[in-house]
Amino acid sequence: MGYSGYICKADDDTIIKHPRYLPDNEPYNEMYRDMISTEKKTYERLGNHKGIIPFLGVHDQSTGAIKLAYAPQGDLESYIQNHDKPSEAIRASWIQSIVETFWHIYSCKVLNQDVKPNNILVHNDSPEVADFGNAEIYALDADMKAIYMEEPFPRVYILGIGCIIYSIAAWRAFWYDYFVQDRWPESEDLPVTTGLLCEDTIRKCWSNSYENMQSLYEDFNASTGTDLPFSKEE
Repeated sequence: MGYSGYICKADDDTIIKHPRYLPDNEPYNEMYRDMISTEKKTYERLGNHKGIIPFLGVHDQSTGAIKLAYAPQGDLESYIQNHDKPSEAIRASWIQSIVETFWHIYSCKVLNQDVKPNNILVHNDSPEVADFGNAEIYALDADMKAIYMEEPFPRVYILGIGCIIYSIAAWRAFWYDYFVQDRWPESEDLPVTTGLLCEDTIRKCWSNSYENMQSLYEDFNASTGTDLPFSKEE
């Protein structure tokens, strides 16, 4: 069970996410329904993308329950704990997929507010982003650079991306909870990154050095020599 809903396996390929229900607590029940509705709208905005768990439609119009692809390999945190470290080439491809996916999310004018290793699922041997119940969906003509400048929290999500990249590179699940600590991490809060894949990108994510997701994307592209595609946010 997640914060906003119950997850039930429907078959070998599908899960159903139902809004959580508390007896005699309609305000909370309405909030849970709204979160599932936000998740549905977010998946519809993002469309089909190789780095996002497939959205398979609405299961129940009356409750708002949604259908998603079943990821039997579990979340990234548990996958790392239960599997030997893969080759550097595989880890590099996973990191590239994560960066491309969060760039796609940003380009679709969405902010995913719960960015951490256990919200990345491993599906068909690849990482896929899931859980958009706390997402913010902006107008298609929104200026995301301005939003990152004006609002305090969007760059905190880049901090979370850094934790995901580190977790893959080091093959050790790590997450720094900004909202519990109420501050950016200091050096003693963070693991050593020396010699890791994408160590410079990780450090910049953790030190609030990127102005927005586009600056992270461009820097990653330049540092890895990868010809990543740009989209409408360019």
